[in-house]
Amino acid sequence: MRSGLLDERHPAPRRPRDAAPIDLLSSDVRRTVIWLALPVMGEQVLNACVAWNDQFLAGLIGRSATSAVGFAAYLSWFISMMFALVGTGATAIVARAIGSGRRDEARHETNQAVLLGVLLGVAGFLLVRRLAWWVAGLLALTPETTAIAARYLLIDSIAYPIEAVTFVGAACLRGAGDTRTPMAVLGFVNIVNIAVSWLLAFTLGWGVDGIAWGTVTGRFVGGALMLFVLVRSRPELRLSLGALRPDVSLIARTLRIGLPAAIDGALMFGGHFAFINIVTRSGGAFDSDTLMAAHMIGIRIESLSYLPATAWGMAAATLMGQNLGAGSPQRARQCANEALRQTVILLTMNGLLYLICAPWLYRILTSDPAVMACGVPALRALGLVQPALAVLIIYIWSLRGAGDTAFPMMFTFIGMVFLRIPIAYLGGVVLGGALLGAWCGMYADLLVRSGLMTWRFRGGGWARVRV
Repeated sequence: MRSGLLDERHPAPRRPRDAAPIDLLSSDVRRTVIWLALPVMGEQVLNACVAWNDQFLAGLIGRSATSAVGFAAYLSWFISMMFALVGTGATAIVARAIGSGRRDEARHETNQAVLLGVLLGVAGFLLVRRLAWWVAGLLALTPETTAIAARYLLIDSIAYPIEAVTFVGAACLRGAGDTRTPMAVLGFVNIVNIAVSWLLAFTLGWGVDGIAWGTVTGRFVGGALMLFVLVRSRPELRLSLGALRPDVSLIARTLRIGLPAAIDGALMFGGHFAFINIVTRSGGAFDSDTLMAAHMIGIRIESLSYLPATAWGMAAATLMGQNLGAGSPQRARQCANEALRQTVILLTMNGLLYLICAPWLYRILTSDPAVMACGVPALRALGLVQPALAVLIIYIWSLRGAGDTAFPMMFTFIGMVFLRIPIAYLGGVVLGGALLGAWCGMYADLLVRSGLMTWRFRGGGWARVRV
């Protein structure tokens, strides 16, 4: 079996499994990857529009609001890692079940995954209610910024249980090869979020609280739409009250696959939290609020790379799971490597955009000259590591689609503990390199982890993982 970027792209046709517009198990690999990835890209863009809208509105209010909303988005990201505990396992199990024709198993997994997701959403809500002020106070921010961030978190947490339905439902739909329905749901969420946030923040004068309530409203609408979709869905994914009774064995199976991915996410969050603390103490000519604002805007701009990479990665995960379920590991490998080829091209173009247009990109989200002076050099340097980011994300999602979640978790630990944090501390705090110095730790982490992920994928051990 050949591996790597030179795999053949056109395997022998397989028997069509259903009447879908494209057969995930036999159609041309390049066309199949694009067909699956484009709707996910639309979903990712729409999802990012919520965050960009919130960050843009915060920028209109002031530097403290920009820092606070950006930090609150980080904690919301951590909560979404709890949902990834379910979503990763659900995607792998549903994809394998659909690929092997076990449609009753796919339906049962969808019901159990939604139940588990809601329970974790409730747990996240209770956790944030207790810890919001304490967590916001851990950063070296002004009292005003800390108060805004804590209040935003408390409002945002109200939507966690219903957001879990959207997140997990979308994961199950993608596992079944339906990447268009989640995009449609997120499209409506965006319309609601943007309209309500602008109305409450400026027309009614609620400020940052209005931004938070707009986001919550959009998430409730998205969760209600996803419930409607799943209740009326095709038989292999349909929700029903009887199937929502807890099945301990299937829940345990989902957690066995998803737990390493969730730990991976928790490690990422813990590393990022430590990373933020280093950023806000990175010295130079900038105060902590300026460093925080520049960092958050830079991360928001970096999402322009994560959007296509994650979209193509999710497509690769679906194709890996379904083809492994159908007993075709060679085609699974070909799909992942085709997704990588396409993503490297896209992210290389993004890297050139960061190098050339960094000042203009920052100007979209802030008019503060100090924030721009702090952030632009770091963003330009980030453009140089975009191909490595493509490799990292595609192979992470490919391994998750195969149910091989332990190795990405270990690699994240290595990257965070031995690279990102110590190098960021050296470049930012010890050498006083401001945001650019701190981000050197991120660049090193991305480069090394992309190499480790390539080693694991090309080794082929993922084909022997039991789901």
